[in-house]
Amino acid sequence: MAQACTRDGRGLVSIVLFGSAAKGGFAQQASDVDLIVVIPDGASREERARVRGEVVRLEIEHGFKQPVEPRSWLQAFAESAGGQDHSCFVCTQSDLVSGDVARVFDLNAVQAFLVDRIVFATVTASLVTVWGEDLRPLVRPPPVRRLDVFKACFIFTNQVLSSLAAYPLLPNATCYAMGALKHSLHSCYFCYHLKTTALDEEVAFFQQRLGVSHTMKQLLDLRKRYRKSFGFVVRCLPALLRLHLGTALDNSFPLDGPR
Repeated sequence: MAQACTRDGRGLVSIVLFGSAAKGGFAQQASDVDLIVVIPDGASREERARVRGEVVRLEIEHGFKQPVEPRSWLQAFAESAGGQDHSCFVCTQSDLVSGDVARVFDLNAVQAFLVDRIVFATVTASLVTVWGEDLRPLVRPPPVRRLDVFKACFIFTNQVLSSLAAYPLLPNATCYAMGALKHSLHSCYFCYHLKTTALDEEVAFFQQRLGVSHTMKQLLDLRKRYRKSFGFVVRCLPALLRLHLGTALDNSFPLDGPR
């Protein structure tokens, strides 16, 4: 990847891995490879687009992403809202060090307002530099507030409600609900431990902390043997509410940055 992105002589600062592949919870059928490619300060938007295009080409070439196929506007919206179409982010060194999620993920004003602080805090907690300069010690995301737990709950609940309402029209509605519950588990687990871990360990923790949840167990099963399940999408709603309410009541806020 470093060779492909520097083919025209321009250098990269670093390549950073985060998410499932970085913390040991990679599932071949359900995970992609989440990356932040850090380019020098002053790089143009055209340079960002070129680097992102090289990464997408490599993802397709090595089987981590399917070639773009025609999609309905509803599918495109659902995948964008749930983050399924974003596995690689390109930002400058100053963007990453700022700890500003809007700058790192190139969000517009509305997206920046809606996104909760837990998103970038969990990313930072799982960062692994795989090439170039290690910038991790310099990244300091803002502290997580109780408000962020409820903002995350609002976003994830709406993602599931959208999948539920449009289930007959969305071939991957079950997958979108799985993504919402997975990210919910990551967010809530972080509030307890200020770090992230493999999804099965997060599920085990909440099974003990909040009681047995067959929905969480089914999430793990579906990641191994995917199938469509309207019932799972329905059951995600109470599971999400239970997770976030328990997390909000169990923890003191604001939380310090990741340890």
